[in-house]
Amino acid sequence: MRGAFANYYNQLKADFKSIAASGWGPELIPDAEILLSQFPQVLAELEQQQARLAELQALFAAAGEEDFEDADDTGVLPAEQVKALKAELKEAKGNMKLAKRDRSFGDWNSYRIAAERIEAQLARHKTLEDEAKALKAAIKSTSAKKDELVEQARLKISTDEARQVIVARLGNELFASYRAYLRADQRACIAAIENLWSKYAVTAKQIEAERDSAAAELKRYLVGLGYE
Repeated sequence: MRGAFANYYNQLKADFKSIAASGWGPELIPDAEILLSQFPQVLAELEQQQARLAELQALFAAAGEEDFEDADDTGVLPAEQVKALKAELKEAKGNMKLAKRDRSFGDWNSYRIAAERIEAQLARHKTLEDEAKALKAAIKSTSAKKDELVEQARLKISTDEARQVIVARLGNELFASYRAYLRADQRACIAAIENLWSKYAVTAKQIEAERDSAAAELKRYLVGLGYE
């Protein structure tokens, strides 16, 4: 456990020196803790935005892969298909105009239906693209707002409040360090036991098989001696 405490001290050495030099200043409280205690809704909002953006980016990345299929009907399209659909849409609208003037070009209503179908496909994909752009802007705005809120909250925290928060954080860090070392020792013990088990474990079936084999060999020996 000495190693756990030494590791804990080394990680927080700068904090201990700052406390010794300047006291329990609120500047020692990490931004994330201030947000969590004062503005949890901001963190929750940012987390939701980042999670949704990651989901959309994964969709666009998957659409760029070969043999992509939109099995979940998300509406996302590969870039090449978007380009092809735009060309088809332009052609369908052009044919629709020609067919309205001259029936020899075909049924203008069929071209209209085809154009609307393509527009709907492109609109679904564009909605996802627009959502991703909006999320990027929202994340940037939320992050800027987060920094501003942290500074405002930090100015309102008294020395006594800061001391309580900092002491609680230092205590949590200490217990986390001990738990990490305990988990490492636990994993080492489990690995050692599993190693012994794999080397020396014998099942009941193996014991019975060896017993039956020994009994059969003894019987053959006794028969050879004329006892059976």
